[in-house]
Amino acid sequence: MSVDIQEKPKTADENQQPAEAAKPPLTERLVVGFTQVRWPVTLLTAAIMAVGWCSLFLVNNWLQILAGVIPVTAGLYLGRRVKEHLLLHGLLLGFIGYTIGALIVGAYGSLGSTGLVPLPQLINPETGQAATVGALELVLFYLSFSALAMIPFPAFGAIMSGRAEQRQREMREQLELRGGRLERHTPVRTLEDVQGLSLPQLGTYVSDMFKKNGFAFVDYKFLSKDKFLDIEMEYEGEQYLLRLSVEDKVRGGTLQALVQDMKRRNIPKGLLITSTEFTDDTVKSAKSRPNVVIIDGKTLFDIAGH
Repeated sequence: MSVDIQEKPKTADENQQPAEAAKPPLTERLVVGFTQVRWPVTLLTAAIMAVGWCSLFLVNNWLQILAGVIPVTAGLYLGRRVKEHLLLHGLLLGFIGYTIGALIVGAYGSLGSTGLVPLPQLINPETGQAATVGALELVLFYLSFSALAMIPFPAFGAIMSGRAEQRQREMREQLELRGGRLERHTPVRTLEDVQGLSLPQLGTYVSDMFKKNGFAFVDYKFLSKDKFLDIEMEYEGEQYLLRLSVEDKVRGGTLQALVQDMKRRNIPKGLLITSTEFTDDTVKSAKSRPNVVIIDGKTLFDIAGH
């Protein structure tokens, strides 16, 4: 389950860009970029792309229509292997592949002029008939025909793939920081259904229920090796810290830890929620804490109105 995280609006001071944050000149960025290019994978991908392109370019059948897929596929592959300077990597991939392809076509044309390999045939636009081309004509046709596909398409593929991979990395980092992922819960019709929810499912159940009652979801994090789940929410401008547990009986130490975390994080109000029940000492301790509310499984089920 994916959850939208509300970001706090930036203040005027945060929006002001310091003078040191100005972008360096283009030449300096290019120099830095070239020093960080992953040359081995770029050159290898360019060579494979050129061979694949030329193999289809030199045939005289319907396989030529597949040639346009090769530059994009090469860009997609390279974009997943590099983490920065995606445009530069994509353009280098295109130019290098285009150059290698020209050398391959030139070598093939030279062999064809000696009769070692057959030269391809091109349709003459004036006569409409196929005619065998010479080595020079073949190279010129390659240079004009291939430039549009071999140069920009790899860059496009690298940027698209690289950005998608970057988003995936960011999502994995967020999940690692949060300790896990919230999960969709099974249909809840009875109290036993509530008590049978796992901690990630209980988090989704509680979050959805509170959002229906006007609360705004902020963030979540699993604690103590998935024993507890903290959910931060806001209601009418006030912050709330919800600590969830699925232990058989939630003890007073959990309540005390919640109060300490609220003080440390400067959150004024908190809720300790479980799908099961609390020990008697926890219930007694909660009565002396007006800023903390405890909700057991039965109360949670009643609030949901099932």
